[in-house]
Amino acid sequence: MRSALLSIAFTLGATASKCLTNKAAMRVALNFRSTITDYTNATADRVFSPNFVDYSDGVNELMNGGCPNGPKPLGSPTFSSLEEFKAAQGTQPTIPFEILKVWHNCEAVTLRWRSSQPGFVEPAQQVTGIIVLETEYVGKRGEEPFLIDTVYSEFNSGAWLYDLGIFVPQCNRSAGGMRRDLA
Repeated sequence: MRSALLSIAFTLGATASKCLTNKAAMRVALNFRSTITDYTNATADRVFSPNFVDYSDGVNELMNGGCPNGPKPLGSPTFSSLEEFKAAQGTQPTIPFEILKVWHNCEAVTLRWRSSQPGFVEPAQQVTGIIVLETEYVGKRGEEPFLIDTVYSEFNSGAWLYDLGIFVPQCNRSAGGMRRDLA
């Protein structure tokens, strides 16, 4: 009986250590932030899993320049590998990225963020978004105990397209002329 209880206690202890704590979740969020605000390939290698995938229709929309038939179809992975992410992110300028709130469960971190990325037009529009970071627990096998495995990110890509000068608002159009045809 005693060995059974010790076995259960050991198993529960091992399982609990594989779950994100508040401190670990904040570290994951800050690690992700660093890949936006101060990107290096070394940081990406340290904080992302080798099987990394990133999904963001918002980023796909930016990559497509707002065009519906661009190279990145909505719903498809934005970056289907770590190497693809590194090649793209390594060419980007530093982007201001403020973490507004962090939530987590055992394996995922959700964060709400805002960027005041200066654009080419005035007044610049603030961009706010939500990101879900699925993690992989690797324990002491790496520098980070939780690696970011999959990213699901959405944000106001319309404001970003406006800030880049790609989207020109039609502020005088009637509400009926602004609907999106879902047929």
